[in-house]
Amino acid sequence: MSDEATVTASPEKASRRKIPGGLPYTTSHGVLKRVMEKIPHSEKPSVFNTDFLATVMEASGGAARPVPPILKAVGFLNQSGTPTELYSQFQTENGRAGAAVQALKNGFAEVFRRNQYAHRADEPTLTDIIVAVTGLPKRDPVVRYILNTFQVFQDFGKGFREDQTSTDKEVDQKNLEISSTTSAVGPPMKHMQLAYNINVILPETTNVEVYNAIFRSLKANLLT
Repeated sequence: MSDEATVTASPEKASRRKIPGGLPYTTSHGVLKRVMEKIPHSEKPSVFNTDFLATVMEASGGAARPVPPILKAVGFLNQSGTPTELYSQFQTENGRAGAAVQALKNGFAEVFRRNQYAHRADEPTLTDIIVAVTGLPKRDPVVRYILNTFQVFQDFGKGFREDQTSTDKEVDQKNLEISSTTSAVGPPMKHMQLAYNINVILPETTNVEVYNAIFRSLKANLLT
């Protein structure tokens, strides 16, 4: 992404302004928000183009034009307009908040360099960071446009816990330990050996053949 921020059509003068920091923004953040709200409930297209945007997302015209560039800037689309894995993650209930936060980190990297918890920051804090990144005066409309665009993703990222990833790893490690313990206990059980004590009462006889017959029977039926 270049250092020139993404802007909506509207004032031509704005499109020629170079904003330091490369922070993406649109003057019509409401359109961006409506598109974001439709992503989880729409099929994932092979290419997120203007036809899909207008027909499925019901967003067209100049106000919708910045949406694809912004989605590319945050990592939802690759440069050819194909939805990425992050886009797919955003479509899921469990992955949506995490995907939104990652999108912020991708598209607003300069903001996160100044505050690694920017996705939790309040409006005044974010405004100050944007002013510091861009060098624009606080009253400049572009500062508000950038803030509004950031807040679209921030709203979807509410509830995200930074410790979720580490927690999942701990659960996986515990499952691995349980599996290893089970495997260690298993083999001895499979090789269990049993010992038998057999008491044989021999009849009183002087005929050796009787004893021979008894022992042959024991060998054939019990000792093999």
